[in-house]
Formats: sequence, structure tokens, C-alpha cells
Amino acid sequence: MELDINGAKILFTLPIDLPVLGPLRISETMVVSWIVMILITGFCIWLTHDLKEENISKRQALAEMLGVSRITIRQALNDLASEGIIFRRQGRGTFVNVDSLDIKVTFSPCMELTQMIQKSGYTPSVRLLKIRKIKREEEICSLLQMQPDEQLVVAEKLFLADDQICAYCRDYFSMDLIGGEESFEMFSHYEDSIYRYIYDLSGEKAQWDKVEIDTADPADIPGLKGYVSVKELGSRPYLYLKTLNYSDRDRPLVYANEYFNTGIIQFNLIRQKNIQY
Repeated sequence: MELDINGAKILFTLPIDLPVLGPLRISETMVVSWIVMILITGFCIWLTHDLKEENISKRQALAEMLGVSRITIRQALNDLASEGIIFRRQGRGTFVNVDSLDIKVTFSPCMELTQMIQKSGYTPSVRLLKIRKIKREEEICSLLQMQPDEQLVVAEKLFLADDQICAYCRDYFSMDLIGGEESFEMFSHYEDSIYRYIYDLSGEKAQWDKVEIDTADPADIPGLKGYVSVKELGSRPYLYLKTLNYSDRDRPLVYANEYFNTGIIQFNLIRQKNIQY
């Protein structure tokens, strides 16, 4: 069996003797490639001939790259600066705060509790303890701006980190918020985020919260000893947050008592100083 293998047609040879390669042969393929490159370059020049050079800011360039407005970029940078993730130096620019990269859990409402547990190096699990209708507590009903005939509901959950008690939460809200009795019966079997459930039923999205910070002896946390032993709670004081959660329309949705075992979750803050020198 004979094979006839032919390479590219040699158009001409330049009188240049290259080391190892020998004479420089110009093939038909090389000439075609050059012609294509020239055509593409010329087409690009024609397409861009009327473009004007503009001096735009880095913020504007970032906004165009992400397809958002400059206002959105400015707000995002302000949020990052307020959390200490970036810092600004007058006349020099904006820089990443490298110390913020070591922080696992920030004191921020943007992070859900299961995420905090994961970032702390544990496997999270949630135990739904009880969801029940309770007698009206007027202070809580007033905070939630409930009408006199509305039913108060409380949901109790225990958050575990590698089966260790990490947090205990009591969430109070109006039964009218989730659509009444029928929805309440469905909710009693719901183990996902309470805020997602409220959003699914009412369209109300939790947007921000107001927090009062305190500490609590774990042995004195109301209702918790009915589910776990005092030994499981440990002796270290718990971080106690009284939280009122608002919708994007500034409607109060959920009042929460949250108790955190700081032996497992350690919150960190980077605070900007605004001292007048």
C-alpha cells in the first residue's frame, strides 16, 4: 500500500538560511493566513474608527461591567465600608481590609444562623421544638402592631452545631400574617426558615431589624430547660438578642428572642472610627 502525502504548496523560498530550520520557505498556507489577519485587522479598525476616548471613573467602569447604576455601586461600597471589609484613604483610593478576611462570623442580619454555624466549622442542624398559639402578650403585640382580635403565635427552635446546643430562638408573629388557622396548621410541620415561609404566604420580605443586645444565664432562659438538660447548656453566659424584624415596607413582621452559645459562635465586628482630631 502506497501513501502519497503532500504538504502545503511552496510559493517561493527566501534566500535566508535559518539555523536548524534551513531555508525560509513561504507556503500557500502562510500567505492565506497573512491575508486573513490583514482583513480582520482592517475590519476592526473600521469598526472602531469613530470611537472617542473618554476618561471615566473606576466606579463608572465597574457599573458598566456589572450592568448596574453608579448609585448601586456607591451603595454597595458604602455597605462594605460600614462592615469594615474595605476602607477609604482620602486622595489614595479604596482598599480591601485584609484583616476582615479572617473573620468567620460577622454581627450581621444578612447571615442566617445555619450559615454562621457552618462558617464556625460545624455541621448545623435544626430541631423544631414547638409552634403554638399563645395568650396575647401586650408588649409583644404592641411591637408587632397587632389588632386586638389577632392571635399571637410563637415558634421555638433549637439550633445544633455537631449536635452541641448552639442557639435557642423564639419567634413571635401574628397568625393573620400567615393567612389564619389553615396556614397555621401547615406551618406546624414546616422546618425551613420562618422568614421564607412568611414570604411564601404573605409576600412580606424581611428586610432589616432592630436589635437590643444583652446576656443571659443559660439556666435562666425561659422554656429551654423543658427540652434540654442544664448540663447540655453549659455554664458560659449566652448572648441574648431581642430582635424586631421589619419588611421592606417597614412593617414589623417577627419579634424574636435569640440566645447564642458564644462558646461555639463568636461574633466579630470591625468598627470605623470617626474621631474629630
